[in-house]
Amino acid sequence: MVPGKAWMAQARFRRVDDLMNLAVARGVFCGAQLLVEIEGRTVHSGCYGRTSYWPWGLSVDHGTCFDLASLTKPLATACVMMKLVENGVVSLDWPVGRWFPRAACRDVPLWRLLDHTAGLEDWWPFFHELAPAGAGVTIGKRKELVLNTAAEIGLKHMPGERELYSDLGYIIACGIIERAAGATLDDIFESYVAERIGSCDIFFPAGRRTNRVYAATELCPWRLRVICGEVHDENCWFMGGVSGHAGLFGTAEAVARLANQLLQAWPEAGACGESIFAPGIVERFLAPEKTGQRFRLGFDTPAESGSQAGNLLSRKSIGHLGFTGTSFWIDPERRLVVVLLTNRVHPGRDNEEIKRFRPELHDLVVEEVDG
Repeated sequence: MVPGKAWMAQARFRRVDDLMNLAVARGVFCGAQLLVEIEGRTVHSGCYGRTSYWPWGLSVDHGTCFDLASLTKPLATACVMMKLVENGVVSLDWPVGRWFPRAACRDVPLWRLLDHTAGLEDWWPFFHELAPAGAGVTIGKRKELVLNTAAEIGLKHMPGERELYSDLGYIIACGIIERAAGATLDDIFESYVAERIGSCDIFFPAGRRTNRVYAATELCPWRLRVICGEVHDENCWFMGGVSGHAGLFGTAEAVARLANQLLQAWPEAGACGESIFAPGIVERFLAPEKTGQRFRLGFDTPAESGSQAGNLLSRKSIGHLGFTGTSFWIDPERRLVVVLLTNRVHPGRDNEEIKRFRPELHDLVVEEVDG
């Protein structure tokens, strides 16, 4: 897309604004941010709704921070892993047993954790089952308890047999990062990624005093309060708020800034810009391990049918969804980044209207960009 056409698209995003405002009115989500960028330049940026339905809720603005949920997997865990691989701290081919000798997947190479082919269970209620053992101990010991338990749970199927989206793989990956680097994931992310892209608006808030406005999530039946400014995911909360599968918060602008760093280093998109990431390593993470595979190392791709990315983004696109109502997509053919952050789980997680909304929104965005 030529620059003039990109800027002309701005005037045509009125339909996108109308759709977003209608979604707020219909209760698809309480509040949202939407950011669309082409070649690193913003062609549309909007804020919609409120941070909460409760009286203390504020209008969402560009500084509102959202719980990114599973966007933590690509944006924190995978991005940190890229830097550790680049610096020779870890190798994707090293076995999990190097860091977790008793792991059920100890002979599995690290990369299989990242593309969901390690044979692990998809999820486990650590926050519930380990609560008695975790009572009265430090957060650090509670986290170690989860990490070791996650690693030692028996495999669901043989490694490499199939893809099964797994939180456990990213919980274990968090432990690998922390044991290999000798620091916590949040600190490593801040120094290796956030500071290097010049953003303080993508971060793990756990244990940090931040004077920020957060979009509320669930009226939690377990914690007995409206969750706001602390991680929604129960297992991550039990681990102290920092894990490889959840815990990251941020704004749409910050997510887009990091996504553009990936885009600029991605050979599929031309690798034509400055980036904190090495093109060869980005290519290793974003190339499929075998033909027909959906997941990349840390990233998702559009499903063959019924994709939450809609029907118009190129099939080469990569991105991810978050349970709280967040998503981002990077289209290398258009050099396009689309970031949607919502708090659709406020006040309860049973609202799944966003599943119908996301494809419609993404198709409309692409129509406006291409029009």
